[in-house]
Amino acid sequence: MKTTYKEIHFGAIATFYVIAISLRLITLVIGKSYPTIRETYAFQLATGLGPAIGALVAMAVFKRKTEYTITGKSVWKSIVTIAIPCIAFGIVGGLKMGVLCLLAFAYGLLEEYGWRGFLQYELRRLPVWQYILIITGMWFLWHLDMEQRNIMPFLVLLLFATWGIGKIATDTHSLLLCSAFHGIVNFSKRGLLSDTTYLVAFICIIIFWIVIWYFVKLPKKKNESKGRQGAAY
Repeated sequence: MKTTYKEIHFGAIATFYVIAISLRLITLVIGKSYPTIRETYAFQLATGLGPAIGALVAMAVFKRKTEYTITGKSVWKSIVTIAIPCIAFGIVGGLKMGVLCLLAFAYGLLEEYGWRGFLQYELRRLPVWQYILIITGMWFLWHLDMEQRNIMPFLVLLLFATWGIGKIATDTHSLLLCSAFHGIVNFSKRGLLSDTTYLVAFICIIIFWIVIWYFVKLPKKKNESKGRQGAAY
């Protein structure tokens, strides 16, 4: 275990978290000072900038790398993961709903770049239960506007999300897929799940993501197959 902890760069993690918390606090102060901008799309996206900027700075300063990238193990699956739901909700609810879906995914990506792309990858050599508890705690404290939330249900939600989205990151390395699951939860908070049409759309989209990432495999190219057969001889 000592060797495991030695492989973690605590300075990079501290830098990431200080930046993430600081920017979160700044946006909350601005939001309270200027209530009219709270509901703007730009401000809502800005509240998720902290983890992304913190991760970028920490990785640049401390030369840290990550295998969890925007498109992960499949470019086309990552693109389809984002495109299909936006098109589906655009058809069901109109252009505005499709745009809101895209914005929810964009916000999710800002957070996921930090929590999964940097922090989880940095802690990946720890036992799973340990990094889940660490990330859950840090993610929970990062949400500084606790007075607006039911704390215990929210903590349980974050614990489940840390495990679930973390598993997705480990399996696919795709931050777009992580952001999709993150975003779809935020998107559902608009009361859409009370509408049968939207509820069916949500369920179908989640099943679609699972199927294309875990069950759809592209056939290997003939040239690659021949090359491997030749190498065997």
